[in-house]
Amino acid sequence: MKLFYYDWPGYAEMTRLALHAGGVAFEDERFPEAAWPTVRKTVPNGRVPLLTLDDGTVISEYVAVLRHAGRIGTPALYPADARAAALVDEATSVACRMAKDVEVIYKTPVEQQVAAGKAALAADAELGMELAWLNASAAKAASGHVVGDGLTIVDCIVKTVLWWLTETCGEGAFASVLAPYPALAKTIAVTSAVPAIAAYQATPTAVRAMQIASQTKRV
Repeated sequence: MKLFYYDWPGYAEMTRLALHAGGVAFEDERFPEAAWPTVRKTVPNGRVPLLTLDDGTVISEYVAVLRHAGRIGTPALYPADARAAALVDEATSVACRMAKDVEVIYKTPVEQQVAAGKAALAADAELGMELAWLNASAAKAASGHVVGDGLTIVDCIVKTVLWWLTETCGEGAFASVLAPYPALAKTIAVTSAVPAIAAYQATPTAVRAMQIASQTKRV
């Protein structure tokens, strides 16, 4: 199985976390940004990440890729129970909206990112409401996870996206953004402490990718 994406963390990172946490072996193929104009002509919908399964099936769209990754690991990061899966889906929808709202901030010209971020983080703005909702869900779970008692794909999204916000937006202006959201801060700490995730993020490939993202403000 192969995961295909740029050589920075981005939307593939949440899937990498899920696959590593689930003990799933995969090839982590990354390409430089300069290659994108050529690569784009060869991939479905002109989008990445892509997940190519062992039988050659290609899955596109980052949420579909992540959900599949969450289902196939041991432990699974996506529930088999219909009710539990619906709650994960609900939180996934909120977390994915949060991802798009953070993306808007980092696509804003650097000199305008702080103002854009502060506006987006207001209590009555979309990003502010998404953070509040996810924090309330994590507080209710009281397990260190956004939903339920164990690691799910939602935790992988939250860890990834809030790293984007704190490390690649506003020249460090949002480093303390989680202060009003202690339950989410706990989720990130708990997710980061998963042995397989910690081991992966200490690898030279992962460290270098994070450096690229921080230096170039890429997610």
